[in-house]
Amino acid sequence: MFTTLLASRRLAPLLAVLVLSAGTPSARATPPQSPRAVELTFLKSNPGQREPLKQFIVRNWFAMDRIAVEQGLMRGFTVMDTGTDDGPWNVLVAVTYTDARGYDGIAEAFETIRRAHTPVLVDGKALRDLGAIVESKRVFEDVADAYHP
Repeated sequence: MFTTLLASRRLAPLLAVLVLSAGTPSARATPPQSPRAVELTFLKSNPGQREPLKQFIVRNWFAMDRIAVEQGLMRGFTVMDTGTDDGPWNVLVAVTYTDARGYDGIAEAFETIRRAHTPVLVDGKALRDLGAIVESKRVFEDVADAYHP
């Protein structure tokens, strides 16, 4: 009986921690993360310049974004297109950030990356020669319901 009492006194602090922590969210499950900002940039290519515009984005914007991802400032990025030159926009860039602040949360750090980048022309053309940004939108990814294998 004495050893049982002694053992229970030694285990009491451990049991208390286990019982108390069982009620905390971190012990039950990972708490839901806050939404992540996704910045959408809609661009309209100049006639016949959709592919060169995408090349410009990859060689310039994504070169900088890749560094930002490596530094933990962004989660990812992609470029998509409509497959045609028709419509008010035909190229879409999506950048996913680590939290809901989006670019605002990394602006200072990203400016350092931007200053170090040397622009790369595509066939001697800059962005203004290939197309233009027509709209930007910030949307939020609901992290709890997102699936990224």
